[in-house]
Amino acid sequence: MSKPENLAPGSQFLHERNPNLHASQEVEGVVGYLRAGGEHTPNEPADKISVHLGFLAHREYVNDGILTGDQSSIDRQIEANVIKAEDVPDGYFELQRRIAREQGHGDVTITQDMRGQMTEAVQADQRVGLGKWVEYLGGEDGGYPDWFKHYTFGSVTKLGGYDKDKSEFLKRSKGTTAAYPELNREALAYVYDVLNKSKVQGEKVDGGANNEQLQKLLGNANFGKLYAHAVLDVAPTSPELLKETKGSWTKFNQTSDPRTARRLSGSLQGHGTGWCTAGESTANMQLQGGDFYVYYTRDEDGKDTVPRVAVRMQEGTVAEVRGVNAAQELEPVMADITSERLQDLPGGEVYIRKAEDMKLLTAIDKKITADPSAELTGSELRFLYELDHDIQGFGYETDPRIGEIRTKRGERDKQELARVLPETIRDQLRGAFMAYSTVAEQLGAREVSSNELEHLFALKDKQWQENGVYDYLVEQLIENGARFNLVATPNVEASEQQIVALAEAFGKDQPYETYVYDELYRKGRYTGREWSGNSGNAPVRLSLIPSKADAEISSKTVDDQVRMLRDRQAKQPDLHARVPSLLDAVTYWYSLRAGGDKLADSSAFDKTYIRHFDLEPKTVGGWSIVPRSYVDCDGGPRLHGSGAGSQGGVRVAVG
Repeated sequence: MSKPENLAPGSQFLHERNPNLHASQEVEGVVGYLRAGGEHTPNEPADKISVHLGFLAHREYVNDGILTGDQSSIDRQIEANVIKAEDVPDGYFELQRRIAREQGHGDVTITQDMRGQMTEAVQADQRVGLGKWVEYLGGEDGGYPDWFKHYTFGSVTKLGGYDKDKSEFLKRSKGTTAAYPELNREALAYVYDVLNKSKVQGEKVDGGANNEQLQKLLGNANFGKLYAHAVLDVAPTSPELLKETKGSWTKFNQTSDPRTARRLSGSLQGHGTGWCTAGESTANMQLQGGDFYVYYTRDEDGKDTVPRVAVRMQEGTVAEVRGVNAAQELEPVMADITSERLQDLPGGEVYIRKAEDMKLLTAIDKKITADPSAELTGSELRFLYELDHDIQGFGYETDPRIGEIRTKRGERDKQELARVLPETIRDQLRGAFMAYSTVAEQLGAREVSSNELEHLFALKDKQWQENGVYDYLVEQLIENGARFNLVATPNVEASEQQIVALAEAFGKDQPYETYVYDELYRKGRYTGREWSGNSGNAPVRLSLIPSKADAEISSKTVDDQVRMLRDRQAKQPDLHARVPSLLDAVTYWYSLRAGGDKLADSSAFDKTYIRHFDLEPKTVGGWSIVPRSYVDCDGGPRLHGSGAGSQGGVRVAVG
């Protein structure tokens, strides 16, 4: 075996990088083997390293696939650098559990089967990622000398995930679950060019505006740092190109065809997005669950190839949106483009709200975990106690963190809530007036102006502060999570026919029209006054209706509920507690919708269900029943009946 002269210059660089490499057991073993066979090998460090590399690249000796492209050797080396199942740390599964929790799925239990599936996905992405490096280095495309292949592969296998904040690669350990760095051919060519010129050819390299930084990096020739520098300096996602927003969306249709997954992942690699979809195995898994959209902006050649936004669909609805900023956040310049796309996709608008809610809830959770006595701002309190809107997450149930934090914070937040909560009621006045105007117009009642209503509310607002109504609202919020809604009902005696028509009109703008139980609502079984609940001389009846059923009086028969309500009225007369009339209930529907709630999802029933147990039960079809009104989970309004002898939920208004 003759000495491969062309390796000597690069071998000198490897010696400078690691002055002890020539004396390593691996190199000395090869030199000793060749000398024992009668071959002459020089004793200079660089020459010994050169001989070692030649031995690795010799097809009759080692046939190292990194240097020769031999597939069996490549497979062995890749597998040797893929994380072992037993080395996947528990912290990785805990992270997946925490991610699920922060998306609102609750405390998910990671089963052994799930651990196995997650581990296989991690291993598959590492194999594919490292395989692309090996395939490129060992193939003919790169054309790099063996010293650079050896240097690169040995370095890449020590690199972990990329830290965008620090612009550097983390160190890899045997328990690292991150995929290997993406292969960016242009960046790799840059690293070779500057190393070959400065370290092998001895030429001066000018790094332009970043020359000082480049010279420091060349000082110790750390591949990870040079490659990170190259990705930022010469990759398509350079700061200049990130200013470009013109581009186009590409849709990758849901499929199990690995070719589409390869096309998707390949279009993301080399751009430093940080998206897991850049891993072919992950892309394949995600495409099996739904369509995938990527927004590409223009590169230096004017082609749309630079990935900036990813939208992943799952079972026909938006499941994930990612950008290329730190933590995969959207770039501000991409916000409008993304929102426009999401508006045309099922679940897009909902996703935006959910993502914002989960982000803020997670921030509050971390804040309280770090310091249980931390003060929350007024806006944080309004959010946490859902005073403006229900917190939406990605799970099927209410995010358990909401209740957990409230339980910890209740008494601590009470004083600030006493200040904030009345503000939220005042903020509802505009929506209440819109609903009132709609109802009054349909009933043909005299309408008060917005100024008149503001005056009436100001008087009531002062009264509620003085007689403890707002204090009661704070207690209900902390103890039961009940949020109260301001309702302005025309204080008139409407007929049965008018109120039913009002309910039916509401249903025309819902997913389903209003259902009316004719035997109870069209037979004159109650007077207009009983249906309307009007009293006094004021033109408007202002009341506060809770978003949840009354925890104390619910789940009782009608007789028990009547008795318990009377006890409450006697003990707390200033609350003016009462069951909302049917006219109040329908006006409440209009008020919620005027406030932005479409009442078209699973939460609608719990928000609107009212059992009108204060009305005398009527016998219909042999059953003793009272009216009940609600908007069902499908968005369809219902005027129905409830068995007087059965237990049912109730809603009690105050004010």
